[in-house]
Amino acid sequence: MLTLVLLPLLAACGAAWNDPYPAAERGGNILYSAFIERPKHLDPVQSYSEDEAVFTTQVYEPPLQYHYLKRPYTVVPATAVAVPRPVYVDAAGKPLPQDAEPSRIAYSDYVISIRPGIRYQPHPAFAKKVDGNHAYLQVPATKLAQIHTLTDFPLRDTRELTAEDYVYEIKRLAHPRLHSPILGLMSEYIVGLGDLAKRLQADERLAAKPLDAAWLDLRRHPLAGAEVIDRYRYRIRIKGKYPQFIYWLTMPFFAPIPWEADRFYSQPGMQEKNLTFDWYPVGTGPYMLTENDPNARMVLQRNPNFHGETFPCEGEKGDREAGLLADCGKALPFIDKAVFTREKEQIPYWNKFLQGYYDFSGIASDSFDQAIQTGSGGEAALTEDMQRRGIRLSTSVATSTMYMGFNWLDPTVGETRNAPGNCARRYRSLSIRKNSFRYFSMAAVSQHRARFRLAYSAIAKAKPASTRRCTTGWMANRGASRLPRPNGCWRKQAIPMGATAKRVNHW
Repeated sequence: MLTLVLLPLLAACGAAWNDPYPAAERGGNILYSAFIERPKHLDPVQSYSEDEAVFTTQVYEPPLQYHYLKRPYTVVPATAVAVPRPVYVDAAGKPLPQDAEPSRIAYSDYVISIRPGIRYQPHPAFAKKVDGNHAYLQVPATKLAQIHTLTDFPLRDTRELTAEDYVYEIKRLAHPRLHSPILGLMSEYIVGLGDLAKRLQADERLAAKPLDAAWLDLRRHPLAGAEVIDRYRYRIRIKGKYPQFIYWLTMPFFAPIPWEADRFYSQPGMQEKNLTFDWYPVGTGPYMLTENDPNARMVLQRNPNFHGETFPCEGEKGDREAGLLADCGKALPFIDKAVFTREKEQIPYWNKFLQGYYDFSGIASDSFDQAIQTGSGGEAALTEDMQRRGIRLSTSVATSTMYMGFNWLDPTVGETRNAPGNCARRYRSLSIRKNSFRYFSMAAVSQHRARFRLAYSAIAKAKPASTRRCTTGWMANRGASRLPRPNGCWRKQAIPMGATAKRVNHW
């Protein structure tokens, strides 16, 4: 992925004649960006797209996160005190050692401790009256008729994050009216989640009603796979051994949801006014969404209650020389406000970026030659025109998957007695030289040379454990690379290729 960043070289100059932003914002600590696709969901139980993550990851805080600079990707605490280590137990509930055989492991227990003192953003759901009762959890219809946006509620407050908020969100995965995209998968792992979903779905009164018809208080529904231990600790129980679960704990699906906000948004009439998590998310993260018009403009502003983090002081090799550790130890976040304007087409987005409307932009195919020049080795660099404008190039690797299919019922290329099942697939994979395809070729057009890398693993920057040792080698200075022949995993075998063709040796 190639991204261009416009450096603030003109901050001291006079205002441009076509400056689209208010005069009051000039000189402010504000990031200007754009989005192309309208976010469909900002509720963490449903949101599952990269476009939505731009906003949800700034508002919601799962217990874990990824280190900003380390590669390969490293999981570190977010609101958690530490990265939890699973405790394995057998069917009788007896603890097992960490190196126990997977067949002996009945359950994996993750006990997560969160840091005390973390508080939610200001929100009407937490506001209380003088008598101590919540001010807006039972809004009369006559008063709600005068409400149009969240800012129409005059009172706001906050409260401390607790372990119960994380358990509440896990139960929301089973909510019959929310249709979480990961319910099916998580039901296979989180103990009791599938049963909870069936119990809630069986109540036709719950399943048939709209979201704001009746509040479903999930605190009253126990879930064996997610239990509160005390105010700052909770336990998640997983069936068997599932080491990948730790990565799920970095996603908004497992971020906290306060029951007060859920009840607030579940009141009759709220949904028709777009007063929902999808429009006004509630979290403990560094920013809060203060303006949401997904067809035009979305604004993130600094959360005054954010508990604070500091910029990392370590990364991968070369980060210090590249200046990426210059902000070591500084308080986060750096900016006060982020303004996102919708641009439905890439070309207008690019042209406005060049005029200074936006602080960064990706590079579409139509603009590639204007922005990038490719070296003899396929490396990408800015054109002289971009350098004169004070634009900086930032690159990263994103995953894109392509595949080739074979008809396995075909008598020639399908399964045979000589190469049944997985063997045939492995042989075909070795027979195909992906570098010869134009869309992967490092010797093809300049755009392909600069924009694509052939991967030998599902992980962008692989490490030895993530590669297939049968087909992929590992060199310390180059990483993964294709072996000329399989690494002793398969025997040489002759397979007939066509009725009259010669037999071709596959390794």
